[in-house]
Amino acid sequence: MSGDKYVGVLGDSIQRSVNKDLVKILQNDELRTEKQLKGKGEMSLQMTLWGSLGAMHNGIIYRQVRHYRTDHHLVRFYFLTRVSSEYTESVLADFQHGPQPDID
Repeated sequence: MSGDKYVGVLGDSIQRSVNKDLVKILQNDELRTEKQLKGKGEMSLQMTLWGSLGAMHNGIIYRQVRHYRTDHHLVRFYFLTRVSSEYTESVLADFQHGPQPDID
């Protein structure tokens, strides 16, 4: 379908927050409430959280992918601890070989 869009978001906790806002807007054309802004987790946003490498911590090996899909949208967030790393290179390679994010 011509209306299908794929958005890839890469970054730290600030970009994770932007990703959560984008998902909320796609769900019901609203921003997150103050309670949702202060809360942790995404159960109310119906996102899939793909595994992290190791326990949740501030280390450089921490990895997290958040995935939200509808019939017309795919939004993926990749948490990066470093801009230049093997993990970042693997995410960029995924963009080349898998679905490519739309840029308008």
